[in-house]
Amino acid sequence: METLSIPLPAQTRSTGDYYEEVKLRSDRLMNYFLITFFLGGFGLAGFYDTWNVAIGIGGLSLIAYYSAKYALPDSTLYQYVLAAVFGVFMAQYIYQMHGLFEMHFIAFIASAILITYQNWKLQIPLTIVVVGHHALFGYLQYAGYDKIYFTQLDYMSLQTFIIHAFLAAFIFTVCGLWAYNFKKYTELYIGQSLEIGKLEQDRAKQQALKEMNEMLERKVSERTFELETVNKELEGFNYSVAHDLRAPLRVIQGFGKMILKTAADRLNPAETDNLTDMIKNAKHMGGLVDDLLDFSRLGKAQLTRNNVNMESIVKDVVQEVKAANPGVNVKIDVNAMQPATCDPILIKQVWTNLISNAVKYSRKKEDAQVQIGSTGLNGSQIFFIKDNGAGFDMEHSEKLFKVFQRLHKVSEYEGTGVGLALVHRIVTKHGGKIWADAKVNEGATFYFTI
Repeated sequence: METLSIPLPAQTRSTGDYYEEVKLRSDRLMNYFLITFFLGGFGLAGFYDTWNVAIGIGGLSLIAYYSAKYALPDSTLYQYVLAAVFGVFMAQYIYQMHGLFEMHFIAFIASAILITYQNWKLQIPLTIVVVGHHALFGYLQYAGYDKIYFTQLDYMSLQTFIIHAFLAAFIFTVCGLWAYNFKKYTELYIGQSLEIGKLEQDRAKQQALKEMNEMLERKVSERTFELETVNKELEGFNYSVAHDLRAPLRVIQGFGKMILKTAADRLNPAETDNLTDMIKNAKHMGGLVDDLLDFSRLGKAQLTRNNVNMESIVKDVVQEVKAANPGVNVKIDVNAMQPATCDPILIKQVWTNLISNAVKYSRKKEDAQVQIGSTGLNGSQIFFIKDNGAGFDMEHSEKLFKVFQRLHKVSEYEGTGVGLALVHRIVTKHGGKIWADAKVNEGATFYFTI
């Protein structure tokens, strides 16, 4: 059978895969910003000769970030360290430029940069560092400590400081809100994409199943056509066998009988025996042809299920078998049997074959007996036919219901080797089972269900 390949759309990325990619891209971006901030410290160092600050504070900030990142690669702790480091760079620039007010905007730039991680919580450590720095350094400068360099203003009122801190916190809050919204809408978009991808997969599967069904229907149609062609050829063969083969056999058989009848007194014993064997062979061949025809036709036969009186059918078959075997002394007992729903014509063939076999294989015994009946088991009706004849070896029972498989010599018990195969096919066609139990020279029992 051909292997069907079902094409499916590419799997939509999961939310986890997307955020992993966001993290990696943001990390690469942060590398550029950190190096830029570090080198920016060198650029500012030339104004007020703050090289030690640029190298010391900037270098420690880089060490803090990369140490956290590589020490805990599966954690997001390094991102929070990064946010704090950005706040430290703002403080470093303010100090390097001796309180230049514009250096405060470094914190706003850092806040905007952190949006790329789509994590609003990163604004918290940045806010803490900025507010803490402003509060501490502003207090120290206005308290009279030298070289604090918080601002170049001579004095800043508490109100001005609060407004400054509020505006900074407000900007950080807006950036955090943007990060939150980015994440929220990203998850919504990914969820919709996954749903669309699932629908596309279902649609693709349905289309593939439809194509597979169409292909199977075509194959069934082709195979049906082939089988119909073969059946027609077999029907032609059966017709040929029925007319072209059986007719000559009957002619031979009839011609032999006629010779024996009209010229028996002129034939010597050897010629008589040869002619008798020829008639028997012709009769045997005719029986074989008839059995094969019945066996082949059974495959197309339609079952007609009726409520059948099994006991009546068996008694009719017994009378027919006795009539066909005159002089054979076999006692046949037919016990009471329950009716069965089956095809009366086909089931009669079953009984005819089984009873004929029982008589054939037990007739050589002086007290030949055949017992026929039925019994119930687990709600099923089991029919049986038992004889005390030749029996057979159960080691070869697998051959019992196969065509042309015989367990006895033809010279001892004549037969075509088709009868039990025909019985097996009829019982199976009814949805039943057939089996046997036997011992050599002690008889055999055949059982079957409908």
